[in-house]
Amino acid sequence: NKIMQVEKRLGNVENRRFKAIKELEKDEKLEEEIATERYDYISEVKKKCLKQKRKWISSSEMLDKIFLSKIFAIPIFIAIMFSVYFLSVGVVGKYTIDVVNSLTNNFSDLMLETLENIGVSAWLQSLIVNGILKGIGSVLSFVPQLMILFLCISVLETSGYMSRIAFLLDKIFRKIGLSGKALIPFIVGSGCSVPGIMSTKIIENEDERKMTSVLVPFIPCSAKLPIIALFSGYFFRENAGFVSASLYFFSIIVIVISAKIMKKHVFTDISSSFISELPEYKLPDIKYVARDVWDKTISFVERAGTTILLASIVVWFLLSFSTDLKYGVSIEESILASIGKKISWIFYPILGVNSWEAAVSSLQGLIAKEQVISSMSIIAGFEESISQNTMFAKGSPFAFFTPISAYSFVVFNLFSAPCFAAIGAIKKELGGTLKMLGAIAYQTLIAWLLATLIYTVNSVIFYCFF
Repeated sequence: NKIMQVEKRLGNVENRRFKAIKELEKDEKLEEEIATERYDYISEVKKKCLKQKRKWISSSEMLDKIFLSKIFAIPIFIAIMFSVYFLSVGVVGKYTIDVVNSLTNNFSDLMLETLENIGVSAWLQSLIVNGILKGIGSVLSFVPQLMILFLCISVLETSGYMSRIAFLLDKIFRKIGLSGKALIPFIVGSGCSVPGIMSTKIIENEDERKMTSVLVPFIPCSAKLPIIALFSGYFFRENAGFVSASLYFFSIIVIVISAKIMKKHVFTDISSSFISELPEYKLPDIKYVARDVWDKTISFVERAGTTILLASIVVWFLLSFSTDLKYGVSIEESILASIGKKISWIFYPILGVNSWEAAVSSLQGLIAKEQVISSMSIIAGFEESISQNTMFAKGSPFAFFTPISAYSFVVFNLFSAPCFAAIGAIKKELGGTLKMLGAIAYQTLIAWLLATLIYTVNSVIFYCFF
């Protein structure tokens, strides 16, 4: 109908229909409609030219009737993503965290004994054991869980299911100002926010591209998994997988709400479509999956050996020295404590207590989200031997945590400003420092409001009924 209307306006010109179509192609809203008409035309021509003796359905078409069903598609997607986190955090976490922690603690004890025997000075012993080994060891203890997460995501990608998720969520995304193309940066961002933000370049519409770059850090990346795994594993134990999955779906809700807000008030010129050919389902290539998991794991370990190493040394220094550079002071008199006490009030509505230890640990997330756990391990290590079972035990600086405050603290760290590398990528995509600062402010404000709401509401419910 639209083509005929344009044809009438063009009058008697040569190739009128062709020119009408070209005129309509300039309208981004009609791009998908025109593509659909083309495929319909091709299908009609095919029917007239070919005679098929019998109709047969491919295995991919049969699977799509299930995975893309109007009734079962969303429940299946939820079940699959729940299984991913249940396996990586719940099942594997139960058997690997304590084992790896035991190995790292035994190695730390052996190293401390060796250093004492060869007469190494006390401050260097503390740096190596309490600073470097405990800082890096606390992060590396989550490598087995990360490998399972990487394995699951890689299998979903290579099997062709991730393309179906993009198709499935396209209609939902379109209502909030995003297209199915935006799902690609989110999938990439589940590994690391930086390449996720950089991959927004595939989105043609400028406003949609900028909005997606701000939203990508809301997806839990591999660096945030240690935070999720530590708190859910300790405070929710048998329900660790369920709690971890809930945080993933919570991030989708936050993205949807944020996109609605931004589309209405910030990125108003969004008009995008998503056209994609669904690949055939296939069994994942074992060699490719293994290489993909290995590369991502090595990347995580390398980050622990560089960024986390340097950050851990800085944290050790700030904990070991007072403001007048006196070594061996109590942690309450340390430089880090003096910094933390100035910002601890910000976290009171989230935690229910003034904890400078939790405040500075969360602040460390700007360096790398893994550093939140590393910093907590180092701080607690100045008081006692650290493992997952004792970090929150009586006498630890983090003994105040409850299931409610633990969940709200995790929510804040998931949705607050990402690491400096991701911030730099956001600045590049948004094209300016002020816009980047606005994005960081929005992310942190949303994180604080959500965490505060979770803590307050659950505390009231617990007080009223328990």
